[in-house]
Amino acid sequence: MFKRFGIQEYLSVGYIFLIVLGLVSDTIFYRFIGVDYLQYISITDTILSPISLLANNWSLSVIVLVCSTLMYFYIKNSEKIDEKLNKIKWLKKRVDPKAKKVEYSNKLAFMISVSFMMSSLLIGFRLGMGIKFRGHLLNGKLENNITLVFKDDSQLKVTQIGQNSAYIFYVEEGNKYVTVTPILENIKQIKTIQKLD
Repeated sequence: MFKRFGIQEYLSVGYIFLIVLGLVSDTIFYRFIGVDYLQYISITDTILSPISLLANNWSLSVIVLVCSTLMYFYIKNSEKIDEKLNKIKWLKKRVDPKAKKVEYSNKLAFMISVSFMMSSLLIGFRLGMGIKFRGHLLNGKLENNITLVFKDDSQLKVTQIGQNSAYIFYVEEGNKYVTVTPILENIKQIKTIQKLD
């Protein structure tokens, strides 16, 4: 099936995969802190979720890029690598020469490898973030990082957890729960609190 795909089809399948992966990883993270994230997202958030996921986690993006590149070169040169490994005496004894080799196309092998790697990385990353953030929330270890200026000019210092096109997710000082507020209807300005070193 994938053998007939061109570059456009691969990009389309990859983007749909990233959309699903972005939604699943965000849902896992917000579920740990007691928020049903799917109630607060729009079509725009769904379409932009892969971009925002990779843009907000640049270190994760670098890891994905480096691992994908290494995987591509490994799969492309797998036959040469097998030949070199077969020349090693102690390794040759461990490999069954009668074992049947399953042939995969390079494209399919690359897609499966990168899909598995990205799923593991992103879901594991968000799972870890959710567990860590839940611990900080329950122990009251969160630090305020933004000031919300509401339309009535009242201000509130909070810890921002996340934001999408319509809502902002935050924790007020002293609270052990997450508040979700519509941005357009309530908030006039979001100011970042500068840390003094």
